[in-house]
Amino acid sequence: MNKTYLLTGSVGFLGSFLSLELIKNGHRVIFLGRSKNGIPFRQRAKEALAQLDLATPTENIETLEIDLQKDCLGIKNIETLGKIDGIWHLAADLSFKKEDKDRVFSTNIEGTKKVLRLADKIKAPVYYVSTSYVHGQRPGQILEDELIEPKKFNNFYEESKFHAEKIVQDWGRMNDKNNFIIFRPSILIDSSGKTANLFGYYAMVYSLYKLKKMAKDRKIKIPFLYSKNTFLNLMPVDVVAKWMNKISNNPDSIGKTFHITNPSPFSIKTVAEQTFGPIGIKIFLFRAPLFLVKFYFWYFCFMGSLIPGFKKMAKRISYYNYYMAGCNTYDMKNTKDILGEEEVENFKLEPNFVQKRAEHFIKKLENNK
Repeated sequence: MNKTYLLTGSVGFLGSFLSLELIKNGHRVIFLGRSKNGIPFRQRAKEALAQLDLATPTENIETLEIDLQKDCLGIKNIETLGKIDGIWHLAADLSFKKEDKDRVFSTNIEGTKKVLRLADKIKAPVYYVSTSYVHGQRPGQILEDELIEPKKFNNFYEESKFHAEKIVQDWGRMNDKNNFIIFRPSILIDSSGKTANLFGYYAMVYSLYKLKKMAKDRKIKIPFLYSKNTFLNLMPVDVVAKWMNKISNNPDSIGKTFHITNPSPFSIKTVAEQTFGPIGIKIFLFRAPLFLVKFYFWYFCFMGSLIPGFKKMAKRISYYNYYMAGCNTYDMKNTKDILGEEEVENFKLEPNFVQKRAEHFIKKLENNK
């Protein structure tokens, strides 16, 4: 049955893929967002869809300008929206910078509260997109049905998503409503090669690319320490969108949390080999105890911050230290129950997947000079 959804964050990386997935499955999507840098939101939404699929009709897409900090998101006459079958809330501030803490908390926590108030008024369930890294620096296996505050978060983004997720759970369970679904995707990567962004994995590639460019024609050789038990959980963004759509259409999903993560992630060793190579940086791999690996990355970033011209790059790399040295696995029981164990267990990326993505991203950077 076709449904009508409100969708925040529709022009973002995951939001654009999800909106396309929903439209292709016959659903009506009302895009919620704001103008930016003088570009009207309607134009931004049309361009985001066209970038992914030129065949997607964009002339008649429905858009509403909103403000996450206003009551009802600033939407006037909400009764004119008609029957809404669900609100997809993806809008978030992804900054890891300490100086952006207030803005990140305002957008990710207070903005979520405003979405929930709107959901109350229009009596619609909320499909909230969190992150698999709400666990912060808590090691070991992370269960879908738990939300335990760690002793330390890696950044304010993780912390804000933890608190926002708790708010969604408390809201949904008030008076036994349970009208929510929480999704926790891992690190998103574009297997289609149609987009380019500087978040997550691509931020690391960009930093290394800049390092290579600063060295000009000089050859760069770097020792790389890794732990045998460290993996980088990369998930193709189009697969994430498909899984979330399928899960949301199953009534048994209501009131539950789902890890949208790779059941067979690449080892950090494989990721390093397939990333540094296309950039042109030679690495010498050394397996080491986890404590030494953590010290290595800290020392690398500390020394880089002392070298003129490398400070920004070192700071950017430092944001991702934990993800290159931390050890976590993700329980996917709920996800398997809804999608089917076979679909999840059989999901695997091709062996040279990371290398292809790095090569494509670098090519885009070179073409955009």
